[in-house]
Amino acid sequence: MAQCNGRATATFTMGLTDRPKEAPAMEDRVRDIEQAPTPARMLMRGAIKRCPNCGARGLFTNWFRMAERCPTCDYRFEREEGFFLGAYVMNLAIAQGLVMLLAVVPTIVLLNADADASLVPAMVGGLIGAVLAPLFFYPFSKTLWVAIELTLRPVDETEPSDVRPGRPERTESAAAVRPVR
Repeated sequence: MAQCNGRATATFTMGLTDRPKEAPAMEDRVRDIEQAPTPARMLMRGAIKRCPNCGARGLFTNWFRMAERCPTCDYRFEREEGFFLGAYVMNLAIAQGLVMLLAVVPTIVLLNADADASLVPAMVGGLIGAVLAPLFFYPFSKTLWVAIELTLRPVDETEPSDVRPGRPERTESAAAVRPVR
């Protein structure tokens, strides 16, 4: 333990050095938590099924059911009725793109190479892509859409959708949502 003003303080080591480093001051930790994540960081968090606001995991109770709020920062994901329509459109666009790549393009190539070629492999590939891609991409599209929405429309601390029913409005110090700048 290191000494600071006669009191023992916690130390930790970084990397492979034997020299202990002082733990970051509480003010530094609080400042790091309160800093708003960059849009790129929010999008990356959304792309890997994490909360875009704080980076927490565990947003889904199962593959198809998303929690109402982040378990860490209490951010409400569905900010208004019909909020996840954008996630639906993203999921649909991915599925249609895969159908184009796995069915339409191979069909055109096969028919140009040989007019009597069997189209069954191209159609089976397109069918599999059209069914499995939306199922796989579903949770990613939801968290990615939350990240896009949070990037374009940051949370205002007075936003009604961020206050839980039956709870008093949270103060800025109690709310761990992205601050408006």
